[in-house]
Amino acid sequence: MGGSGQIIVIEREVERGAGIVARDPAMRALLKIVENVAKAPSTVLLQSESGAGKEVISRHIHNCSPRSSMEMVAINCAALPSSLLESELFGHERGAFSGAVDRHIGVFERAQGSTLLLDEVSEISPEMQAKLLRVLQERKMYRVGGRSEISLDIRVIATTNRDLREYVDQGEFRLDLYYRLNVFPIRIPALRERPDDVRPLMLHYSAKFADQFGSAIDGITEGALGRLESYPWPGNIRELVNVAERAAILAMGETVITEDHLVLDGDVAIAAQDPGFGQMLEDDDLVSFLPGSEPLTDVRRKIILGTLERFDGNRTRTAEALGVSLRTIRNKIRHYRARGIDVPDS
Repeated sequence: MGGSGQIIVIEREVERGAGIVARDPAMRALLKIVENVAKAPSTVLLQSESGAGKEVISRHIHNCSPRSSMEMVAINCAALPSSLLESELFGHERGAFSGAVDRHIGVFERAQGSTLLLDEVSEISPEMQAKLLRVLQERKMYRVGGRSEISLDIRVIATTNRDLREYVDQGEFRLDLYYRLNVFPIRIPALRERPDDVRPLMLHYSAKFADQFGSAIDGITEGALGRLESYPWPGNIRELVNVAERAAILAMGETVITEDHLVLDGDVAIAAQDPGFGQMLEDDDLVSFLPGSEPLTDVRRKIILGTLERFDGNRTRTAEALGVSLRTIRNKIRHYRARGIDVPDS
């Protein structure tokens, strides 16, 4: 394959630490601030683009805090409608509403003595914003349908991928709740703003997926890393993780990830039409061998079945990851099953 040049060995470059890879000066400075604020009980508001690492930083704050012996409790405020969110936040008593057959303890109570992460807090309804404000002000709450007041000893971290102040100005978020959450604001820079982190992050996640797949991959070419460092990363670290996983899949049977193993945003359609990788996956009559003298049909089968397993048998996600059509994946599955080969299924 292409992408010749110096090979950077994975083991020499990976920073593991507390689960955070940070070599860029901006991120190193931010982590020092994070570790200082972790020692105080102050409410923290984390703002960043989607995929930039809000949850990782939230957990780092908790793990550096005096509350670290307790498990952090998290809830995605955007994942539930208001009718369910109130019960998930504050809990409910048996018989509080139709279907409440048992008492339910909400995340505020479950986070007693610990940290509560309110993920995507900007997405809650105006009605729920008012109820959340009262609880944050008073540090007391009632379960839905309850009569007993419950005092709270919690540390709150809120996250959003929006400019929350702009959201306030648009009338979508309460100003008083904004100030209640914005005690210590932290903006996490996007990956394109911290270019020195791209290389160690790619090395870190390549090592992780190589371990998961039982792969012999132990390095990445300088050319591949250079391409990644010049890419703008609209999907931030979440996108980089996907790229690392694809590369580990495509490099199965080899020891080095090259530029040919990189599938970035915009490359998938090209890969699906390319007579190289696309034909390798789709053409059963293609007779070819890869380095190591392993038949191409065997390599192709390992790639497809390995990707299916990674996505719990999800054919659509497998096709997207490999840059081929869903029809190709379906045909291969039928082909393998007809020959008695076990295929992961969703």
